[in-house]
Amino acid sequence: MTVKVTAVPEKNRFEAQLDGTRVGHIDYLRKDGVIIYTHTEVDRAFEGRGIGGELVREALDAARAEGAKVVPRCSFVRHWIDLNPGYADLVGRS
Repeated sequence: MTVKVTAVPEKNRFEAQLDGTRVGHIDYLRKDGVIIYTHTEVDRAFEGRGIGGELVREALDAARAEGAKVVPRCSFVRHWIDLNPGYADLVGRS
């Protein structure tokens, strides 16, 4: 299983695809140079396969690449960062 995560800036989201089918997304807002992650969703039929984690990892890697701080308003993103402390340095103040 290979998950492809793609940035879709015109929709303020990253989307995950599996075999060409969109199976999830992570939504964000930008404010004052900070990226605020607001919601992560994976289609129920694909839950438990690590797709949400891949979405978060790709979104945070993109934020790091542009030098942005993040605010994890989404509980899934916040929990994922807690489990992956190598990303904690990205967290800014809301």
